[in-house]
Amino acid sequence: MRGRLLLTASLIAIAVVPALAQKTSDPNSNVFMGGPKYKKDKTPKSRFLKGTVTDDSGKPVKGALVTLTNKASNDKWTFITKDDGRYNFADLSFTVDYELIARFQDMQSETRNLSQYDRTPNIVRILALAKKPD
Repeated sequence: MRGRLLLTASLIAIAVVPALAQKTSDPNSNVFMGGPKYKKDKTPKSRFLKGTVTDDSGKPVKGALVTLTNKASNDKWTFITKDDGRYNFADLSFTVDYELIARFQDMQSETRNLSQYDRTPNIVRILALAKKPD
């Protein structure tokens, strides 16, 4: 009886161990490692621009007009800043140059450029307002 039990346990082990080994060698198995072993490097398809508009004392400006211009087509997008002075633009091309400027009442920021040669996917620009030159 004992010999038969030992033989049955051995046969089960022989049947189960290769199945487990086969499952863990699967490169798409996420049982033990939390995900596929071979992940493809995902490169971003577009850029994201965000920032804050501040006054000459460094405080955020609500209601400032931020204009982003596509320098190739001269298309313009405008954003009005939130209570905390923040703005953002999404889905910007990596192959286009952009120009960025902020305006509020009689103040404006310096013009900032975003180059197509800058491959940064998440860009942050602080736009400081100053009195417009006469």
